[in-house]
Amino acid sequence: MDPNQRFVNDDRDEIEIDILELFGVVLSKIWIVIGSAVLLAAATYLFCFFLVTPKYQSTTKIYVINRQNSEALTYSDLQSGTQLTKDYQELVTSRPVLEEVKAELGLDIENEKFKKMITVSVPTDTRIVSITAEDPDPYMARAIADRVRISAAEHIANVMNTEAVNVVEEANLPTEISSPKTIRNTAIGGVAGAFIAVMIIILIYIMDDTIKNPDDVEKYLGLSVLGSIPVLDEELVRKRSGRGRKKKKGSTHSHVVATETLSDASRIVRETKAANTGVVDELTEPAELSGAGRERRGDRT
Repeated sequence: MDPNQRFVNDDRDEIEIDILELFGVVLSKIWIVIGSAVLLAAATYLFCFFLVTPKYQSTTKIYVINRQNSEALTYSDLQSGTQLTKDYQELVTSRPVLEEVKAELGLDIENEKFKKMITVSVPTDTRIVSITAEDPDPYMARAIADRVRISAAEHIANVMNTEAVNVVEEANLPTEISSPKTIRNTAIGGVAGAFIAVMIIILIYIMDDTIKNPDDVEKYLGLSVLGSIPVLDEELVRKRSGRGRKKKKGSTHSHVVATETLSDASRIVRETKAANTGVVDELTEPAELSGAGRERRGDRT
């Protein structure tokens, strides 16, 4: 795969992006990526630990069979029970069951909100109905699960005309927090923070069209670079002078790039001189010299 990919904007201008250079830009700002990951991970952890109310889940299970013959259990009974599992799920969270449970436990809560606290599931290829209740209080979660199981068993027996609903297991007393998953959420927050930082760095790099070095001048402006002039950081020099330190010679922090478009005549002169001597001499002076320059040249002659 070509490491250089081209993107075309609305003005039909091609923007060449070097993948290796892009990777180097991200790597040079890796401290920003790490800082963003740590910051968002810490914020996620604090949010889950202090602002989110922990909840507990308690699960109970029932086994329902619509027996057609009271003497023996037939294959048709098992098949009908499998086909009716969806009906059992709806009956468990029906309004009569929810209202009875609220009355028994003295809960003052709306049916829709209470229904969201109860989860009913049927494992694949089974006739076992799992009822899970979630609440900030583990004892209340167990009480809700058991009460829903009892009320749902009676309601299913009346509606489906079954003999009985067998209890597979009673509700347990939860000891571990079911939500929030603090460790998992913290890890996700860290990854998200790093990803966002990388995307911002890449976006800034792509949108930045400033000239940074002599190669960019030749590449984007099509001009010949005559020379690169180092520029001293005066503020840094003043700081070091104030501390009594000796100025370091050649300390540079930026460059001023000088460019010039050569005329055709200048190009011909340079090519002729290179062909005769085999060496490119210093840059030819402009055709027009100042008066002071002409006087100095006359003095030399």
